[in-house]
Amino acid sequence: MKYLSTIIDEVCNFRYTRIMKKIWDRLGIAFSSACVVHCILVAFLPLFFPAISAYTHSTWVHIVVGVIILFTSPLAFLPGYRKHGLSWIVGTAISGLFFILLGILLEGRFTDQITHGISIFGSLILVLAHVKNIQHSHRHQHQCC
Repeated sequence: MKYLSTIIDEVCNFRYTRIMKKIWDRLGIAFSSACVVHCILVAFLPLFFPAISAYTHSTWVHIVVGVIILFTSPLAFLPGYRKHGLSWIVGTAISGLFFILLGILLEGRFTDQITHGISIFGSLILVLAHVKNIQHSHRHQHQCC
């Protein structure tokens, strides 16, 4: 985490503008929302159309999306936390990430509906954290966020 923190500091000090942070927050919202839509379709579409269940589940997709979300989220949250110290936003984001990763890790041990439900819950929490991060940044027009 220390290494990641150093990278974020460098990014923040080297032309990390308010616009870039908003872009990372909006990309985070887009990724998390895509995760919600994907999880809903994969978990519940086979209930209505059982014949397609063989084509709807790919574990590698969940791993790739989880890794993308895991590594891009700090780019949106850490600079704001460093500047303002609002730990509740970071805590909300970490909670969302935890549930997304928990859903991925529990795949194969529970039904798709349960694991995808956990991931959906985490994605919604992460979207909330991004929205609050954007709102706070908009209210406090600081250089780094």
